[in-house]
Amino acid sequence: MGARCTFVFKQSEDQAVALYSHYGEYSMYQDLAAALQHAMPRIEMADIPYATRMAISYLIQDNILDETGFGIFAINSPDNTSGFDHPILIDLTNNTIIDDTGSHPIDEFISYHSLVTTVTQ
Repeated sequence: MGARCTFVFKQSEDQAVALYSHYGEYSMYQDLAAALQHAMPRIEMADIPYATRMAISYLIQDNILDETGFGIFAINSPDNTSGFDHPILIDLTNNTIIDDTGSHPIDEFISYHSLVTTVTQ
């Protein structure tokens, strides 16, 4: 049936790019932490379009040519993620992550979920 989640990359107050994952729910935090670490040089430069592309590329790297598994779509209300499957808002305008546990600075999110991955492996 799938383990769906949605990564919402906020570009501005009224625009976002969303990456829908059909099977990513179980590792979404660790996967996103690794993707954001990969995109960190562009995040630090406040280069939102490149940071978004780098993070999405990292997330889909093993499935880049597959017909199914991921979908990308644009949204006009990035702060309204109701109806999305397990949404995670990556607010690149404020360098925060908003998920079901609250709001976290991107660097702290990366550190925490990288540590969880290291400890559980």
